[in-house]
Amino acid sequence: MPSTPVDLGATLAGVRLPFCAMNASGARSGTAAELRGLAGSAAGAVVLKTVTVHPFVHPEYRSLHNPGYDRLLPLVGELAATARAVIPSIAGATLDELVVLARAFADAGAALVEVNLADPWIAATLAPFESVDTFRRLSTTLAAASARPLALKLPERPGLPYAVVGAALEEAGIRVVVARNDFGGFEKLFVEAGRRFDVVVVGGIRSGYDVTRALSKGAAAVQVGTALVEEGPAIFARLEREMRTARGERHA
Repeated sequence: MPSTPVDLGATLAGVRLPFCAMNASGARSGTAAELRGLAGSAAGAVVLKTVTVHPFVHPEYRSLHNPGYDRLLPLVGELAATARAVIPSIAGATLDELVVLARAFADAGAALVEVNLADPWIAATLAPFESVDTFRRLSTTLAAASARPLALKLPERPGLPYAVVGAALEEAGIRVVVARNDFGGFEKLFVEAGRRFDVVVVGGIRSGYDVTRALSKGAAAVQVGTALVEEGPAIFARLEREMRTARGERHA
């Protein structure tokens, strides 16, 4: 008798995804063609490349180069119509810029809005972890401004203890965190702040085993970066197949 298929979906702040793996921001997600390719794949969601209010080009912060949010904003409705959750990723040098972006993408139909606090440029300008008050103000202001749930992407080593970060996020009502897939990242977050968030892990995901291992440690979902760039959107079907094979499920 064939085994009953296991639900490999994920729920992030009440948003249901058909599969627990998605692309990391910036991985094949900067052009319309790349985003449509992700929308047509088995990815559980489509994460847009991190954008700023204005076009951004800087020799020291190349990872954040982008054409400005107005180039990707019109694609949100189109991608959402494919039944894939759309998750824009936003960055800004000021809190006001983040508010503008969060509101714009929420109004355009995003399922979640990822606030990218992990890019070095953010630490150099916005400095969200400079103090507890700064981080608390950022969290509460953005949560109040956005009509859609927020996911805060944390840097590899935040400048505040995870217990403090967790308390501020809980106070603001932010339930989703994107963290590094290592002990110093999401595992330490769980140890210090408790398992009160839907955590999406990023880094080192190359196989179905990697996904399963992250989920077994408490992650709600994963993001795929380098492996997606190398393999293309077909990787998501492979990850799902490997996870099901490991569970003893048979394939047609």
